[in-house]
Amino acid sequence: MCEWIKQNLGQDVPLHFSRFSPAYKLTNLPSTPVETLEKAYEIAKTAGLNYVTIGNVPGHKYNSTFCPKCRRRLIHRLHFQVLENNIVDKKCKFCGYEIPGIWN
Repeated sequence: MCEWIKQNLGQDVPLHFSRFSPAYKLTNLPSTPVETLEKAYEIAKTAGLNYVTIGNVPGHKYNSTFCPKCRRRLIHRLHFQVLENNIVDKKCKFCGYEIPGIWN
């Protein structure tokens, strides 16, 4: 899937792996193991995707977005809340790498 995304949509398309948690009428299945999400993250990064995140794991490092050039944290998230945004004028404020997207 990651190779297809890179080839057909581009390396800058955001990819988010969200953890399943049993709720409401689907409580007989276990939560997605964090290790499974981390493996998916590594596969996507190895395939060359620049903006990969993990969700529904509050406090996890990869819930945030990192600059593909300097690897510093661009957007610091804690669950659904953005704590810090280090994109200034569409660029990484640390190294100046242009970050694609709509930032207004």
